[in-house]
Amino acid sequence: MKPAFCLGALVFGSVAMAQGQEQARSLIYSGNFQNGAFESLTFVNSVVGWDLFFNSGFRGGSSVIGNLEAGQIWSGHEAFVRPPGAPNGIFAWTNPAVGALNQLDYHATTVGHVLAGSGYVEQNGSPVFTYVGLGMAPEARVVSGGIATEFSSTAPGSFSITQQSMVRAYRDFFQGNNLAPGVNQLDVINSSWGGSGDASASATESLVLDGLARQNPSVALVLSAGNGGAGGVSSPASGFNNLSVGALGGPAFLTPSSFSSSGLADFYNPETGFTLSGVRTVVDLAAPGESLFLAAYLGNSGSIGAALPSLVQAPLPADQYFLNLDGTSYSAPIVAGGIALLKDVAKTDASYNHLGNADAFDTRVIKSVLMASSKETAGWNNGQNAMNVTTQALDVRTGAGALDLVAAADVYFLGTRELATDGGGVIANAGWDSATIDLGSTFEYRFATEFTQAMALTVALNWFSVRQFDDLTGGGADLAFANLDLQVWSLDGGGQFLAKVGESGSTYNNTEFLRLDALVAGRYGLRVVFGSLVFDTTGAVTNEYYGLAWQAVAVPEPSCFALLAAALGLLSRRKRSEV
Repeated sequence: MKPAFCLGALVFGSVAMAQGQEQARSLIYSGNFQNGAFESLTFVNSVVGWDLFFNSGFRGGSSVIGNLEAGQIWSGHEAFVRPPGAPNGIFAWTNPAVGALNQLDYHATTVGHVLAGSGYVEQNGSPVFTYVGLGMAPEARVVSGGIATEFSSTAPGSFSITQQSMVRAYRDFFQGNNLAPGVNQLDVINSSWGGSGDASASATESLVLDGLARQNPSVALVLSAGNGGAGGVSSPASGFNNLSVGALGGPAFLTPSSFSSSGLADFYNPETGFTLSGVRTVVDLAAPGESLFLAAYLGNSGSIGAALPSLVQAPLPADQYFLNLDGTSYSAPIVAGGIALLKDVAKTDASYNHLGNADAFDTRVIKSVLMASSKETAGWNNGQNAMNVTTQALDVRTGAGALDLVAAADVYFLGTRELATDGGGVIANAGWDSATIDLGSTFEYRFATEFTQAMALTVALNWFSVRQFDDLTGGGADLAFANLDLQVWSLDGGGQFLAKVGESGSTYNNTEFLRLDALVAGRYGLRVVFGSLVFDTTGAVTNEYYGLAWQAVAVPEPSCFALLAAALGLLSRRKRSEV
């Protein structure tokens, strides 16, 4: 397998991190670097709502991120320097598989910058945090591993793997096997690489990843959708039990990137042996992925050493940056870093009642929260007809829409945080629930208060494809696939379900999603229906666990400032001075 991502022009330059900028608080530069100057800078952190967490003191300090791709992150770059005594940092994990190169690589280093660049420098004897270096989760611990057995000498960014080098790495990362001192479990795994083909996600690699994700549901797997444009999403992002992330550009990062892989994927039924073409969506979410400014590794290893020896520098500079990088390679770690921030809050602030609550950390819940809180992207279309019925569920380019961490905080922390028992119940205007539903059952949720004006409602439902990882053989099996539906209903004065006003009823997705832009005033409820199994090779599947999340906001929506101020008041923890 030779994955190849288009990574953009590899232009680099030296930057003084702490000089010449005021109130610097962004993740990375975004914008064109021309003739020695930046034009039209956009602070990407602020675009996705990162400021809310950073300014409230939540910077990923209790989260552990795994990054698996061709090579390892070079932690010697100034973007990764952390304050003296900081407990976390970048740890290089050695892949024990035969043939694994375990080399430092430029691509892993750029991705690591997005995940957890610290932004720390010392200026005039005082600590300063700068926007040049800050990543999404600047205080998180990162375990970095490589799966490459060969780097291409002709195509920068391309590499080869073996089944052993890939399976061993993902098994150990998901299961927490001998990763790093004090690390027994990861919160999220990011992988910014992609192969070719496997639109049906039926190859061994896809079965293994989906099986491991289901076996370890508290470890979210975030994958870049790829840079193949309309040619479709390929392995490993074509799988079922992950978060596949597309790229966005444009003035407000709401325009799907032309290079971002999109389109409908296939579905393989192991009971019938038939493959249905173009019947499911695979991109789940989207995030900024254009014109980025990221830490450069220019050592004689990895892809630079193999394919671009003219860029190798010795001694190795620690202050060089690649400019104008494009790719879903960077959209994925923005989402993975966002998950690390959400879990940081959930784990360290007991007032949210999430400490020890496994459901709150389940990938199916996290995925639904991010989807239900997403922004609508330009041209977004999930096939909803005039009756708000869709058999597609998601947009083929951006999934549910653009990452919005401020709205995600509202859904995850400030509304309903899981009902006491399965079966549905009374819910706030935003929140989440998880439940196990029996085949043939319907669970009903009723909004606690009547909508007194037009409301915009987004609802997301996620469950796992029943795929199994075999520890002994290192293989995977496709066992069963449940068909759940998501419905929105109007209610009568007594709270009884009256009329269906929207439905996501795709057959071959394990996600259902609805975006209703203007529900008229009235009473409403949600239904989750487990009507059938698409297939069941075991004959034993009688129920399914799901994560459900929703958000209803008044039309027009309250200002972002008002939402941010409200959230900041509830997300205050270890205050620090702003950078």
